[in-house]
Amino acid sequence: MRTEINERTVERRTDRLLDEYGDVPVEERTWNRSPERFEREVEQARNGYVGGAYAWVVRRPDETAALTESMPPEAEDDRKRALMILGRGADRWGLAGGGLEGDETHEAAARREVREETSVECEPTDLFLLRHVTVVSEAEDDRRIHFLYAFFDATYEGGSITVQPGELDGAAWFAEPPERMLPANERRAESWSPETTTAPSE
Repeated sequence: MRTEINERTVERRTDRLLDEYGDVPVEERTWNRSPERFEREVEQARNGYVGGAYAWVVRRPDETAALTESMPPEAEDDRKRALMILGRGADRWGLAGGGLEGDETHEAAARREVREETSVECEPTDLFLLRHVTVVSEAEDDRRIHFLYAFFDATYEGGSITVQPGELDGAAWFAEPPERMLPANERRAESWSPETTTAPSE
């Protein structure tokens, strides 16, 4: 008989997010771990870790800093931009975010992680993807761990990018998405337009 770790907690959190945001795609993934790493993640789950949250933060043109006197008028940009990060040693751009702490909601985790990683303040407004991950050991083991990762659309609420060099190689505002992105970015970028005439949720 299998031992399901975090399953009920993930189910409750999934139900709450779907009730709040409506029909959101739920992506199912399985992660195979070495026995050593699996034991570490079992311990994390036993200590309350249930997953993470990430945000596609959008800044409108009127929310950018004014040009200095030395800048030519044509440098003005009238496009929206999305915030992305490049993790240490990574070669693909991702979304700012990270793991939940304590009993915080996925929305609260997204706000906190974006602030901690980039110094940017944001407010989640919609949910575009849920990822339910089942973690299993490569060795024979009747335990399975469940984690839930939420990916939000978010509005820019202030701040300028400042990264922690120990965590990130960079962060930037993109009007046109970069070529190399992580899967969640690619999914969101499919319907992204930097033009300000598009729907506010984008």
